[in-house]
Amino acid sequence: MKLSILGCNGPFPDQGGACSGYLVESDSNRTKLVLDLGSGTLSRLLELSSLNSIDALILSHLHFDHMSDVTVLSYMLDFYDIESFKVICQETPSENRRLIRGKLDAFPPQDLQIGEFAVQFTRVKHPVETYAIKIIGDDAVFVYTGDTNECAEIELFCSGADTILADCGLTSEVWAPSKPHMNPSGCARLARDSRAGQLVLSHLNPLFDKGKLLNEARDIFTNTRLAEAGMQIRI
Repeated sequence: MKLSILGCNGPFPDQGGACSGYLVESDSNRTKLVLDLGSGTLSRLLELSSLNSIDALILSHLHFDHMSDVTVLSYMLDFYDIESFKVICQETPSENRRLIRGKLDAFPPQDLQIGEFAVQFTRVKHPVETYAIKIIGDDAVFVYTGDTNECAEIELFCSGADTILADCGLTSEVWAPSKPHMNPSGCARLARDSRAGQLVLSHLNPLFDKGKLLNEARDIFTNTRLAEAGMQIRI
């Protein structure tokens, strides 16, 4: 399968950047899933795929840096001959959930088969209801942590993953167990202990030194890279 980075910033975009959004495609190109659709990602998605060929949009959680372009997508669908657009998302926070309407056909997060992909979920540690997402297909296992701090649930969920796309939203200097995100060392330990093939650091705060984040993670897990908008990764 192939992972395309639509945006990798959080909780706000960098200059010319975009917040969290990812496209996962099967080798046959017959199955396409979008994971999150934060600000600035819809236009980048349209450069890679038509709406008609997207099998589902899966939201890790309903914070705006992960879902704000869903509101624009709902306007766009009014002009397309698409009966419904499948969205997998949680019910809370309820005020954000109400923005998913119109042709956006919402389903709760639960393990299911979508085209050539088996999709699994586990709840992780974040201030709102948030799920990590596992995609299995093409003889590969991909895990997107969503936004989370270190927790037993994500450690078990990542076991044996070929690629982990991890929330590296904090530096080690400001990180604490009570914070909503991981730091580079935590992401790297997760990849090492999961015996992952590769680690991709995402949800990158534009104010933090990216080189420092990368070097810290590589000290623990060598096969680490930083997500960049427009990057395509073989899983």
